[in-house]
Amino acid sequence: AEFADRGIVVVEDAAHAFGSVTLDGTPVGATGNLTCFSLGPIKNLTCGQGGLIVPRDAEEAERARSLRGLGIVETSAIRAAATSYTVAAAGWREQMSALNAAIGRAQLSGFGVVAARRKQLWRAYRTALSTVKGVRVVDVDVDHAVPSLCAVLVLTQPRDAVFHHLRGQGIGVGAHYPPNHLQPAFATWRRTLPATESVAGKILTLPFHPHLDPADVERTVVALECALATVKALR
Repeated sequence: AEFADRGIVVVEDAAHAFGSVTLDGTPVGATGNLTCFSLGPIKNLTCGQGGLIVPRDAEEAERARSLRGLGIVETSAIRAAATSYTVAAAGWREQMSALNAAIGRAQLSGFGVVAARRKQLWRAYRTALSTVKGVRVVDVDVDHAVPSLCAVLVLTQPRDAVFHHLRGQGIGVGAHYPPNHLQPAFATWRRTLPATESVAGKILTLPFHPHLDPADVERTVVALECALATVKALR
């Protein structure tokens, strides 16, 4: 209410949270907030590219449709049967293609299996990593969340050296994500954020998608242990 009184809309960033629930069991996106999901390649539900907005009411839904479609009021079906259309406000060309949407819709019926698989794999990683010295798993509440990544903090060796060693071994690790406040686009507002910068230099994301199996998890963790030992020996 405080934000509403000041004319501020709070957008719920649920980019990685498709299929997750809050502590009381409410599905993320059904909380009554304006919610945004990402449907990019590594997300729990993917359309290859794109995302979706859960609006709070019909008026907000129409506004979102207009903004994604160059500010045009009429639907594509109406425009096809007319010789003109109405541009009510500025907008962008951000429509998801029908092909991308079909990819996402085809996954919905089997999403429960995908969600369970992701939770199983994350738990397998947590178990396998519990004996690896020099790394710490970034915890996920898998009782409520469907994980889209499995991340660790590399604590005892330079993360970049471990990253490059693993990539050289064919292990598809990543670094999600470099801090936004250090990007050139935000230089005007830059200030020191020591905790963020420290974590960003240690974070390492491990291969994680529902087509992996426990053997892939074991191979990755063994390779990580070898990478830590090799980097230590070379220092």
